[in-house]
Amino acid sequence: METNSIPNKVHAFSGSVAFSAFQPIDVKPVIGRKWITNGVDNINFQRYKDAYDDSPTNSSIINAFVSYIFGEGLIDKKGIDLRKYISQTDVELMCQDYKTYGGCSAQVIWSAGDKPARIEYVPISKLGINVQDDMKVDGFWYSWDWLNRWRYKPAFYPKFDGRRKSDLEILYIRRPTSEPFFPIPDYFSGIPWTKVEGELANGALHHFQNGMEDITIFNYLNGRIEDAEVAKAEAERIRQKTIGTSNKGKVFVNFGEGSDESLVVDRISPPELNQQNVFYSEEAERKLIVAHSAPLILFSGSNQGGGFSNNADEREVATQELFRKHINPAREVILRGLQEVFNLINPDIVLDFKNFEAEKTLTEEENTVISSEMTPLSTENVSVLDDKTLEAQASLKGSVGGVQALLEIQGSYAQGLTTYESAVNMLDIIYGYSRDTAVKLLGKPKIDTTNEEVTN
Repeated sequence: METNSIPNKVHAFSGSVAFSAFQPIDVKPVIGRKWITNGVDNINFQRYKDAYDDSPTNSSIINAFVSYIFGEGLIDKKGIDLRKYISQTDVELMCQDYKTYGGCSAQVIWSAGDKPARIEYVPISKLGINVQDDMKVDGFWYSWDWLNRWRYKPAFYPKFDGRRKSDLEILYIRRPTSEPFFPIPDYFSGIPWTKVEGELANGALHHFQNGMEDITIFNYLNGRIEDAEVAKAEAERIRQKTIGTSNKGKVFVNFGEGSDESLVVDRISPPELNQQNVFYSEEAERKLIVAHSAPLILFSGSNQGGGFSNNADEREVATQELFRKHINPAREVILRGLQEVFNLINPDIVLDFKNFEAEKTLTEEENTVISSEMTPLSTENVSVLDDKTLEAQASLKGSVGGVQALLEIQGSYAQGLTTYESAVNMLDIIYGYSRDTAVKLLGKPKIDTTNEEVTN
């Protein structure tokens, strides 16, 4: 286009544009003759899979998130059985793909009555994209192996949009992203650290396989043995006399030229793994936890709380934050995609994920009954605790000695040496635990038939 008589000039350039300066994965789609793939031959999906396979921290966090998202399975809020439409295994696999790749997909199988009859999982990593002239996605190409697509020729399937175009259509779900075609996992920035963990593991394995034993070299300086078979037999005889046939230590025998007929023995000790490897291992774990925005206390075994009850409270708060910020939003995206299909199957179906039943040592009802059957703590002569007492109690809760003493109180009650009420009082006086917390620490008591004693 020309404006104000300024001649139109066309500038052309070529080059490679990476996603970022340091990110090893280029997320630009590759446009082919018929399809668009996520990198050359969908290689980016394989890189996400490698990040899962090579990094223990990354795979552990992904598995935990998937368990939280899936919970006890997909349900209908009104109780309609969904198994004839989609299996729980397929739903869990969709959740796994969503967390690993940032998206998931399924094939929608239509019935003769123009209603979807079945939904079945299909790996999103095996899909290429088909676009119209305006670059809008209208379908997908499926190949079992894009690296070998000449053998497994891609087949085209329309995109599911609620209007039947084929007996089999593809439902495509991905997390919100500005990328036009393919999903990006939420831990994308942490992928370089998964490679660090993989390299560290490979280096450690190599060290244990090849570098754990001393290497001993016997140097014979009184001339070479020209006959190779004789030299080999003599070297094997020396090895067996030195280390035996079953020892893993390495012994090399060298027949060299020299005027001195004495035997020279050299020993090479294996290198030790240095502190730098330990630092990178710990740093990779920290960075991956940050990349997933995972609560530290839930995914690193942190026990920085001031005591048992404080630590439990922190975990409960962290779990609530995890659901609010990550699990529930992920569920919402998956449910929104599946609901589009179920609205055609049965408009009365309202999908949801069932949460795990909370594991409680004592339910509220049981706690109420037990508390009513016990003699309440006396409120007479109760003095306000001073700051030093409160500080001492807090210090005791977090100390090794305090933990040991707590175990002894629990053991004394379990053996019948201390009554339940006395144990509760000791936890109150010594540690400052509330009655509810003390009951939780001691466990649920049983009422004996005589009603004279509360026993475990």
